[in-house]
Amino acid sequence: AKPECNKLHKEFAGFQRSYLCVYVLIMLADWLQGTHMYTLYSNYAETNSSISVGTLFFTGFLAAGVIGTFTGPLVDRYGRKNACLVYIALEIVINCLEHLALMRWLMLGRILGGVSTSLLFSAFEAWMVTEHRRRGFPEEWLARTFGSCAVWNGGTAIVAGFLAQVAADRLGDIGPFQLAIVLTALAGIGILPWAENFGQCSSGSSDGGSGGASGADMGEIALVHAWRAVARSPALLTVGCVYALFEGAMYTFVFNWVPTLAFALGGFTEFAPVQGLLFSCLMAAISIGGELNTFACRVASVEAVLAAILLTACVCMLVPVYCGIGGAGCLLPFSAQFGAFLGFEVCVGAFQPCIATHRSKYVPDAMQSTVNNLFRFPLNMLVAAGTMLSDWLPLPVVFAICAGAHGIAALCQARLVSSRYVQPLAVERDAALSSDKTK
Repeated sequence: AKPECNKLHKEFAGFQRSYLCVYVLIMLADWLQGTHMYTLYSNYAETNSSISVGTLFFTGFLAAGVIGTFTGPLVDRYGRKNACLVYIALEIVINCLEHLALMRWLMLGRILGGVSTSLLFSAFEAWMVTEHRRRGFPEEWLARTFGSCAVWNGGTAIVAGFLAQVAADRLGDIGPFQLAIVLTALAGIGILPWAENFGQCSSGSSDGGSGGASGADMGEIALVHAWRAVARSPALLTVGCVYALFEGAMYTFVFNWVPTLAFALGGFTEFAPVQGLLFSCLMAAISIGGELNTFACRVASVEAVLAAILLTACVCMLVPVYCGIGGAGCLLPFSAQFGAFLGFEVCVGAFQPCIATHRSKYVPDAMQSTVNNLFRFPLNMLVAAGTMLSDWLPLPVVFAICAGAHGIAALCQARLVSSRYVQPLAVERDAALSSDKTK
């Protein structure tokens, strides 16, 4: 039995390595684009008054919510590996469009970016989870891969900050996007050896009376089945709500941490010299969170760990509320707020593998991409609204809304922890879902 165990561990290490190599490259390319996108668009806007930076960002999130929702059934039907390669092609096209200082082309890039973002956060994970199970690896080893992804994600963000600065110094604000094209192409090469896997609507399936249905019809059928699966499962609905609330508030935080800390330091002039250092510290906190989640899941259930993460995030978001509204009683507003932001980023690093483990546990394997993109629809709507909050409301009120979202998510998660219904693993529920469709 021991040689077989060693062989299984060796096979898993090779599988994990092949996935993480691609994951690191695509996340590094993604982080590179984020570092200078606002600066690039702002410079374009100075020479072309028709370019609106806010409209471009809003359009991207709106496209991810509206168009991206319908990519899930296509991913499950035509293959997760194929979807990953489509993501690679889209990202190369998008980064090429960033070279054009014209609103219509930048807008097209943001719309395509909404689609590619949906693929990034559904196709890759769906492929990995299904392939993990196809190869017969233990279910609990999924958490190891998710934890490694969180740690590497934080590390790549730090490296991306350095590489982006070097590329921008040599090539201008467009430099990071040019480097992202190279890294994305390398990731595509890494995907080529992967085996293909499908969801319930694969092109080779013969599903009852739908054998002659068109791709669009099959996509609609898959969305209906996904929604029914979510509506019938209180646990699955809870996971979706928690995912949307936490990440919606997280992206709102992303848009507002810079002006908050700049104000606490006395202005952007004082803030600019240390912005890169502060960003690196926040990204390092994400890696720490990934490691802490791995440890916590060894001593407590993944549901209980997520509840603790959400409560901690809520407390962290209340600190800038206090400093902003009752600031007279806060002697060190910058230190207090930056400490809270570090704590929140630790929560982000722990949340990512924890919610991924929830999805792998509760989402049916046959509709991983479809359900995951269904979850991302309310998420992207919340993010689109969050991008505009700072234009309408004072920053303390914005952070109070974020704290409220995390508090509601914690209450939802508490219901999942304390409830008596315990869903079987998704891999065990696929047969039940298939039989339900034949009734």
